[in-house]
Amino acid sequence: MSDRQCIIFVQQSPRTLVLRPAVNLSKTALVFEALDPGGGRPIRSTALFQPSDTIDLSGDQFSLLIQRPVYGSLGLVQVENDLFIGVVTEAVKIAELENQPVYRIQKVHFFSLISDRYDTLGAEPADPLRPANPTYLEEPTGPSIHPCASLIKLISTGSFYFSPTLDLTRSAQRRTLDVLQGASSINIFEHADAHFVWNKHLLSGLLQLRDQELSVSEREDLDHGGLLVLAIQGHVGQVNFTIGGQPCRMALVSRLSCKRAGTRLLSRGVNDDGHVSNFVETEFLLYNKFFTFSFVQVRGSVPVFWEQTGIQMTHKVTISRGAESAAPATRKHFEELVSRYNRIHVVNLLSQKDGSSEQVLSDLFRQGIAKMTDMSDVLAYTEFDFHAIIKKDGYERLSELVAIMRKPLERYSYFLADAQSGSVVFTQQGVARTNCLDCLDRTNVVQTRLARHALETQLKQFDQHFTLVEEENFAFVFNGLWADNGDWLSKIYAGTGALKSSYTRKGKSTVLGLLDDAAKSVNRFYINNFQDKTRQEAIDLLLGKLANSENVLLRNPLHEAVTRDMRSRLDEYSSSAGVTMVIGTWNVNGKIKADRMDSWLRSDKVESPHIYAIGIQELIELTAGAYISADTNRLRQDWEAILVRAINENRDPSGSGYVVLRSLHLVALGVFVFVRADSVNLVRNVESSVKKTGLGGMAANKGGIGISFSVNDTSVALVTAHLAAGQTAVEDRNRDYWTIHNGLSFRGRRLAEHDMIFWFGDFNYRINLGNDDVRNRVKAKELDYLYMNDQLNEQRASGAAFDGFQEGSITFDPTYKYDNGTTVYDTSEKQRAPAWTDRVLHRGRRIAQREYARGESLVSDHRPVRAVYDLDTVIIDREKQERLQKEMYQEKMKNRNLPPPLPVRAQGPPKVLREQPSTSLLIDLAEDPDPPQQKSFLPSTPPTAPSPVTVRSAELVSHNTGGLGFRDSFPPQAARPGSFPPRSNLPPPSSGAFSWWTREIDEAFVPREGNDKNPFFSFSHQQQTSSTPPLASHTTPAASATTNNFGARSTDSPAVSRSATLASTGFPRHPLNASLPIPAAVQQQQQPQQHYMLAASGGDARHNPFMSSSQPALLPVPAAAAKPAPQSPQKQQQQQQDDAASSPFNPWAPQLQTAAGGSGGSDYWANSGGQRHPLD
Repeated sequence: MSDRQCIIFVQQSPRTLVLRPAVNLSKTALVFEALDPGGGRPIRSTALFQPSDTIDLSGDQFSLLIQRPVYGSLGLVQVENDLFIGVVTEAVKIAELENQPVYRIQKVHFFSLISDRYDTLGAEPADPLRPANPTYLEEPTGPSIHPCASLIKLISTGSFYFSPTLDLTRSAQRRTLDVLQGASSINIFEHADAHFVWNKHLLSGLLQLRDQELSVSEREDLDHGGLLVLAIQGHVGQVNFTIGGQPCRMALVSRLSCKRAGTRLLSRGVNDDGHVSNFVETEFLLYNKFFTFSFVQVRGSVPVFWEQTGIQMTHKVTISRGAESAAPATRKHFEELVSRYNRIHVVNLLSQKDGSSEQVLSDLFRQGIAKMTDMSDVLAYTEFDFHAIIKKDGYERLSELVAIMRKPLERYSYFLADAQSGSVVFTQQGVARTNCLDCLDRTNVVQTRLARHALETQLKQFDQHFTLVEEENFAFVFNGLWADNGDWLSKIYAGTGALKSSYTRKGKSTVLGLLDDAAKSVNRFYINNFQDKTRQEAIDLLLGKLANSENVLLRNPLHEAVTRDMRSRLDEYSSSAGVTMVIGTWNVNGKIKADRMDSWLRSDKVESPHIYAIGIQELIELTAGAYISADTNRLRQDWEAILVRAINENRDPSGSGYVVLRSLHLVALGVFVFVRADSVNLVRNVESSVKKTGLGGMAANKGGIGISFSVNDTSVALVTAHLAAGQTAVEDRNRDYWTIHNGLSFRGRRLAEHDMIFWFGDFNYRINLGNDDVRNRVKAKELDYLYMNDQLNEQRASGAAFDGFQEGSITFDPTYKYDNGTTVYDTSEKQRAPAWTDRVLHRGRRIAQREYARGESLVSDHRPVRAVYDLDTVIIDREKQERLQKEMYQEKMKNRNLPPPLPVRAQGPPKVLREQPSTSLLIDLAEDPDPPQQKSFLPSTPPTAPSPVTVRSAELVSHNTGGLGFRDSFPPQAARPGSFPPRSNLPPPSSGAFSWWTREIDEAFVPREGNDKNPFFSFSHQQQTSSTPPLASHTTPAASATTNNFGARSTDSPAVSRSATLASTGFPRHPLNASLPIPAAVQQQQQPQQHYMLAASGGDARHNPFMSSSQPALLPVPAAAAKPAPQSPQKQQQQQQDDAASSPFNPWAPQLQTAAGGSGGSDYWANSGGQRHPLD
């Protein structure tokens, strides 16, 4: 068992979970308590770090939530109206790096903090004796699917790793240099690289509480206990080997970035922050007794905006944003790489075949790097058409690439540290950044070759050589390590093992390898096209990128108060910047040939707006033939070219041109967003979403497209929509609105959560008047009367649709329906009444509308509409924000109300735990003359004088049977009462050794526990009173004392410290309690004194008649054995020696010696070298 495992206890009413260390590495427990606010509001949960020795877990209210220890908590996640804590229930040690263990997560579980509904759903191993399928007599109870099932499956795949004492998020070079610069090598929470911490979102609430509530020393104590786990995803492998006869260990650590995480076809390219998909830092390590060697490489998707949508069979690539709009993101990507690794050499393995999708990507990549001339001294680029070269001449041609990279790799070097002194010999000054399309198969092969070249270079420099046998085995071991790495990274991203892994593993290509690759390709096609969506949702849930990801059910009053105040004081840490946006919408009726658009897109109200957003409906005619034959992707591209040309023609010649930010289509519906080239850097976090509504969502003739992005630090959502047609289909249109409103989702944000929202399109709302009446009033310019009868206006006012949205004053004639090519309203047989079907609406603060007008293009039966807006966007100064937030936390911590801690030990006889993990106890006796002072905001017992000795104990959960597990933490030179001979000379225990219990035990109350095998189990402690107050666990009063028969000192004062009493008598304290009440017999001398004996678990049943599998129990001492009155210390000591020498029941009597100051039985065993008596 790991020494940093934890135990989880649960109380059902109110629902309370306690997570505490299994051993005494930390004094801190993590407590969650459900809180019902009433009024039908959702139940929430409070979280609190509390000293574990102040929590009463011994009664019948608490029980073990899971019967075995866990490896710590991954954090909290909210799913719908429930809040769950994730814990690692199974893990296996996979490697040892820098003498620190590394574990692979095998299984996790999520327990609700609010209800017990999912406690047993998959938390424990299945009972092998129970049938897999219940019969009709066994009705299943509770839910069959856990709300976090997809998350449990994701984390339990074997690709997540953690170490309680080693920061896996940083390379050996970064860890070593940080320590040399004075950083702590222990506190992994303070220095972890957020790029590789996959459960950062889950831990955010607890880490926030940790930083707010605990002092520096208390944080270190918490971190040392293993309650919280930092997990990476990727692969860790290790093999043992010899080089030149010297033993060594080769290890591989691959860290997958979580900044742009996702599955193969759903996460491609770069985002606006410069983070790319499938970015992996791979570190090859070699340890021997002389040095530590490290060589780092990276891989990542091509850093431009591209995607692969639809059913993918030909790997067709779509460039979602042009080179101009991608340039800032590409620059950010390489600037961050340079800041991390100093120098970068790009190895591009994409195909250069003319007309291929990979060639398009390569061209954009090459052009983007060529524009960064200011980085030419730290950024190099090499193209190597892997498929073309290998297909022609085989894998031997890879030596050409190694030759090209030889000089850069020599210049970049590697990391080398002296294993004895820890001093740094070399540091790596650059990395190779390798990519193919997926950054999997071809990349694995090349990285393996580059790593071997680096290792051979290092060994040659230090004159180390393989023996003949070692050289034959090295390729097998080394290649196997890298092939496993490639397979795991491929499973994470693509769902299958890596292609070409047979070559990586064996060093040659075989027929079986080709067949294996073909099978994997088929599996990839199925997984990527039909299963990846579920995996992507699980990834987004883990990373907090889904809507509703915030843990609003975790109550943190301090954080909530600071958040409210920060919102109200926004002006103190932010500034504003004006942004102008033109929005246009037009139903083109399937007509691609448009005349000049000056009257539509050009406005006298603004010369060069920052953003154009244009929605086009009916890109094709809404007929079955058009749907089948039309190439809508080509139509979107044609319209994109028409619009960007028209916009640039209308701009101020002296100003900057416009580039495509994003364009997207849903068959006949398209949206196009253009940004002024000098304003591209203002726009970030571009996301898109589509929702069909036609034919109940089955067809794409109606629906909506959403584009989400941030302008400075203001979130903006654009929605273009085409709603249901028909004069009377108002309810259908309302239904379409809500379907789109609820169906559009963006990573981490719902549509309604944006600061500014704009809807534009053909909404199809009509005017509730007759055809003739409408036409007459249009001629008479009675637009206000028509607007009063407008369906959209009525629905908006009633809240049935577009609730909270605003619209500019309509001063133009209805835009629908005209005869094509004319200015005459519909003269067809249907004689449709004119209506304002084409609209632009907005919602949000700091929006000013300059213009609302229509264009006069005659191509379609609709007229285009234009709206011009001024957006007052926010720019947040992050440094000022953090400084103000810190000041507010400090101020509010001075005057705040803490949630109540769990109660300390209750009065009255304690009861047996309903569930007991094992029979083992961990007893830790330690000298502690100066107990640590607790912070005022942590619950503690009333302060009194400190005791000279404290006893710390905890439950040790073990799968071993029988025996007491002891942990002796006395310092070697610590003074202990009593002096005894070595216990190695003692005979084994025997069944006749029972004279120990005839001695008077003037001892504090010890709880009875056990089972029906203990004949004294049903004994009732009648002397215990409910009015006895709990006492401080670290204090002892100033009181007169005498020496009892065990050589311990007993007091005459009613205020007796349990800790002091136990420490002096040598008896173990109850494992889950620190402040038990003192029995009335000790506190009230006038009452008849009851004597107790202590029965404990463990030992040998052949020699211990009272041994059972239970916890320690109090046994009554026979009345004949009780002393009527205390004796003087001298007489007690003499009596003890006489009894020890004469007792026929004590086989150890001849060897028992006591010092003048008295002795304690427990101290005897603590000082001797043999085996502790099972009942002591």
